Amino acid sequence: MRISRLYQPIKLISGETVSLTPEAAHYLVNVLRLSVGEKIKIFNGEGGEFSATVFSINKQKISVKIGEYLVHEVESPLQIHLGQAISRGEKMDYTIQKAVELGVTQITPLFTERCGVKLSQERWEKRLQHWRSIIISACEQSGRNTIPIIHEPIVLTEWLKKINTDYKIMLHPEGSMDCFAGARNDDIKSIALLVGPEGGFAEAEVAYAIQQGFSGMKLGPRILRTETAALAIIAILQAKFGDMT
Repeated sequence: MRISRLYQPIKLISGETVSLTPEAAHYLVNVLRLSVGEKIKIFNGEGGEFSATVFSINKQKISVKIGEYLVHEVESPLQIHLGQAISRGEKMDYTIQKAVELGVTQITPLFTERCGVKLSQERWEKRLQHWRSIIISACEQSGRNTIPIIHEPIVLTEWLKKINTDYKIMLHPEGSMDCFAGARNDDIKSIALLVGPEGGFAEAEVAYAIQQGFSGMKLGPRILRTETAALAIIAILQAKFGDMT
């Protein structure tokens, strides 16, 4: 039976008993229906994880006893910062979830000329919190013990000015299919990946990205949807420079 993994933003020390957050308690009691004495794994984003045992259940409150520290790291040696033009509704959720499973380390949602998503400041704050919860769930599911950073949404041109990585790639249908010709695995440890909106980048945005050191890259003869393109290129990069085969 697969042991459930939970993220808890608290100090974890072997031998101590801690109370879980209400959300985690609800999940264990009402979804997994765990009982006293059952085992879980718990991590706090600082690396590694701990075994733990359900110690007590009181209505919707659960305490667990922290067991031994387990050295378990699945982070890729390749640092990928995904700059993703904001897509509508569940498409952005899906992109973020799968990008985390594939090993990205940072995500920045981007406002572009054609992204077409407009919300109030309050709703953006709620959306960002929603994305953070998706990231945590993806880490729990995929075995990651380090929580990727999601930055606040920013205008594309501002993001382009800030990026400093070994390599900078922009997906573009008129780009090259051979951006990494001659590159060796030890040459590239960090990559900024720029993926456009459903309507594509405006010409001025493409020109400015190139000016800031980005290379245009296409994945093949077919035009991919934004959520498909992001995940396809991340998988390719992890296979070439990271830890996927």
